[in-house]
Amino acid sequence: MSVIYPDRIRRRPPGTTSKGLGAHTDSGALERWLLPAYQHVFANVFNGNLAKYDPWHAAHRTEVEEYTVDNTTKCSVFRTFQGWTALSDMLPGQGLLHVVPIPEAMAYVLLRPLLDDVPEDELCGVAPGRVLPVSEQWHPLLIEALTSIPKLEAGDSVWWHCDVIHSVAPVENQQGWGNVMYIPAAPMCEKNLAYAHKVKAALEKGASPGDFPREDYETNWEGRFTLADLNIHGKRALGIDS
Repeated sequence: MSVIYPDRIRRRPPGTTSKGLGAHTDSGALERWLLPAYQHVFANVFNGNLAKYDPWHAAHRTEVEEYTVDNTTKCSVFRTFQGWTALSDMLPGQGLLHVVPIPEAMAYVLLRPLLDDVPEDELCGVAPGRVLPVSEQWHPLLIEALTSIPKLEAGDSVWWHCDVIHSVAPVENQQGWGNVMYIPAAPMCEKNLAYAHKVKAALEKGASPGDFPREDYETNWEGRFTLADLNIHGKRALGIDS
């Protein structure tokens, strides 16, 4: 069973020009070296036992505390997969998702700052409270490996491991709509249930969930979606006893 993680919807109208989104991974940047939970997750990488590193072994990932840096917003649940669901047809060359479809590539990213050609005061662009960047300067082989997903029809979805490097390609003069819903897989566990309870409290007030900027657009809206509109499955996914 999964919890509900309300994420974003991206609406990109025809004619849009966008620079896209640079290659990166989510769920922590500097934290991946510093947090004890991540040190356990990547122990075989840091110890040089790369053949034993299993990116699908989820132990300790639920112990990661994302908010060790103030004044930042990021996903604070454990996502087994990040996901896109197409709300319109999405064609190649129109700002599609690109990925390096190799979760083990995270080992390259983690070890790269430790190599001799990187200055001692440089972490290949990593900064606290940001996404973990992947760049042409420091990771040319990974940039070369970025691969576009196939065309999507409305209703199709694509899912990727939470460590997978991904980007969104730039687009000029968008042809047709380019709408997607971000929808991760967040399994029921203590960490995710704690966030689900925060989502419940925000839904009661019409406020923005805790992982997002304090926009609170729906606070005074009449007829907005409320807890009473949830069916039994929605209530369970917010940790509400039915």
